[in-house]
Amino acid sequence: MSTATTPRKVRDPYLDNAKAILITLVVIGHPLNSVNSYLGGALETWIYAFHMPAFVMISGYLSRSYRNEPRQTGRLLSSLLVPYMIFQLIHACLRVLINGSDFNVNMFHPSWTLWFLLALFIWRLCTPLLKSLRYPLAFAVAVSVLAPLAPQLDATISLGRALSFLPFFVIGLLGTPERLDKIRNFRFKWLAGLVLLAGLVLSFLTHTDFPVSIFHMTASYEIYGTTAVKGMIGRILVLIVSTTACFALLAITPKLRHWWTGIGENSLTVYLLHAPILLLFRYSDAGETIGNGGTVLLVLGSIVLTLLLSRRWVVKPASWLTNPPVGSWLVQGLQKDTRKRGASAHA
Repeated sequence: MSTATTPRKVRDPYLDNAKAILITLVVIGHPLNSVNSYLGGALETWIYAFHMPAFVMISGYLSRSYRNEPRQTGRLLSSLLVPYMIFQLIHACLRVLINGSDFNVNMFHPSWTLWFLLALFIWRLCTPLLKSLRYPLAFAVAVSVLAPLAPQLDATISLGRALSFLPFFVIGLLGTPERLDKIRNFRFKWLAGLVLLAGLVLSFLTHTDFPVSIFHMTASYEIYGTTAVKGMIGRILVLIVSTTACFALLAITPKLRHWWTGIGENSLTVYLLHAPILLLFRYSDAGETIGNGGTVLLVLGSIVLTLLLSRRWVVKPASWLTNPPVGSWLVQGLQKDTRKRGASAHA
């Protein structure tokens, strides 16, 4: 009997480079939430205008083949839902240790950064449905604009963000390798860079005139204190601005592998681990005393933290928390499916 070996699929460094840039911006942006400096406010507004929309867009692109098969469902549980539950517990324990609050775990209300795991879980489950629609992007935009009209919409089970960020996920879902190549090989990269630079300058000039929460897209228009008409107009503008910035970032992302590409390969680990480390800073008053110079140091420290958390000697032992191998325990038929694929590979 001959043994056929299947060549290992080589990762595309382009998407990992994009994720490396974005997760670095995530780690930079989160401590900026607690900083009152002018520089911190400008950087936070600029970062939040596109970093999570771009992450959601890439997640949609990588979800194109999702069909709720046992193997995919097992991976979905082990990489998203179970880590979500684990880190909900970790955040609750840290809150007790840091500020002496009562131990309280509510799995329906994501703690700080964990909303993305729950939202991505919802989007992945809805992928077959979204792909069956005739006009999925128009549907997603309508949902994003109309859902916040409901006064009850909030952060419960990440529903506010799951509905509001849906257009970015669908844009990625509609992507193809050919379309991605057009963005990757965009000739006028200087123009894309100029778009991002103009956004940064605009943020410096205007960020005090509106709250950065308009980019968070967590809750209803009523909770944000605006009328339905203004809320819908603002949401449409946010979708346009964020989508433009996302494409600009993807256009200037390097195509080849670099020394920092590994950050993107381990972006989910960085996402999960950085928040517990920053919780002490988040619950302290330190951010109120930080000026522009301190903000620069905070940005540099966040970059260093990103590098450290993406190293193999951190990622591998942490995988029992960030991606525990429990899929085969939870999904019926997964072990049988795994054995079948293993047998066919050696036939």
